[in-house]
Amino acid sequence: MHDASRNSAGQLRLGFKDSTDPRETEGAVHPLARLNPDTGKYSLYLGRRRGAYVRGLALSESEALLNALWAHATQPQFAWAQQWQVGDLVAWDNRVTLHRRDAFDPSARRYMQRTQVSE
Repeated sequence: MHDASRNSAGQLRLGFKDSTDPRETEGAVHPLARLNPDTGKYSLYLGRRRGAYVRGLALSESEALLNALWAHATQPQFAWAQQWQVGDLVAWDNRVTLHRRDAFDPSARRYMQRTQVSE
């Protein structure tokens, strides 16, 4: 269960109730792993951690499993940190990549364009 009650900044969305029990969250249900149709390989399919829950498990079991999956997926050997230079272009397959941005100097110019490709 992927918690849809909060936006990416962690703010509660209008119309959702605030709950500390992830079994009460509303959102999409999806598998923990999914098959990439282009590579034939499986990958973890994890969303934001807060409010996530593995349906069918006891809360303690769900937390233990999600903690183990996140600990595995966020190991340094799986991480890429871009050292930005003028003219850089970074692209990734959003189906199989966890991503985030680190803090940056708020007085610095930050320009980004996003594009998406569909089949």
